[in-house]
Amino acid sequence: MTYNPTFTIDRAPSSPIMAVKKTLRDVQKEDTHNRLLDAAGRIFDREGYEAATVDQIAAEAGASRPTFYAHFRDKDQVLEELMAVYTARGREFMAKFPGPTPTKEEVVAWLLDVGNFLRQESAFLSLLSQIVGHRSKSSPNYGRNVGYAWLSALAERSRAFAIAMDDNCQDPYPRARAELLVIEIVWACASAVTNPDDKVGLVRVEVVADALCGFMRDYLPA
Repeated sequence: MTYNPTFTIDRAPSSPIMAVKKTLRDVQKEDTHNRLLDAAGRIFDREGYEAATVDQIAAEAGASRPTFYAHFRDKDQVLEELMAVYTARGREFMAKFPGPTPTKEEVVAWLLDVGNFLRQESAFLSLLSQIVGHRSKSSPNYGRNVGYAWLSALAERSRAFAIAMDDNCQDPYPRARAELLVIEIVWACASAVTNPDDKVGLVRVEVVADALCGFMRDYLPA
C-alpha cells in the first residue's frame, strides 16, 4: 500500500509587489536595530542570557539605553527576534538537503556544510542550550520551534521527513525518529567542525549519514 503524505507548508498569499523606497532615516533605523540584535547575540553568548542587561547590550552596540527601548520592548523581545533570525538561517541549510534519494557521500557533504554553519553561528547554539535548559513554563518553547522549522524544511526535500511531519499520520514512530535525527545532526556536525582533528567526530558524521539514509530507505514508495 502506498502512503502519500499530506504535509504542506503554509505560505503567505501572493500579492502584487510594490516597490517602496526607503528613506535615509529608515536605513539608519534598520541599521541600528540590526546592530542591537548583533550586540545582544554577543552579550548573551559571553555573559549568559539571564545575566545580560539592557545596558550591556546598548553599550556593545554603541547605542544608548533610550535607543534600545526605541527598538525593543525588553530583553525577551530581543531573544524572540534573535531566535527567529537564527531559525531562518538554519532552515536555509536544512532546505539544501540533497533529497529525495541522495547517496551517503552527498549526505556527508551536506552534514559538513551544516557543521560549518553551526560553527559560524556558535552564539546560536550557546543561546539555544541556555534557554532550553532553563525555560520557564510561560516562555516560548524555542527548542521546539527551531526543530519544527528545520523538520519542515527537510520535509520539502525528503519523503521520509514529509511522512514524519504529516499531521494525518497515525503512527508517531516516524515523527519521533525524525526529531531524534535532527538532534543527532546538530550534535554530530557541531562536534566534527569544532574539533576537526578528532577522528571520532568525523565518524559521528558518518553514523548520522547512515541513519539518515536508512530513514529515507524505510519510507521509499512501494
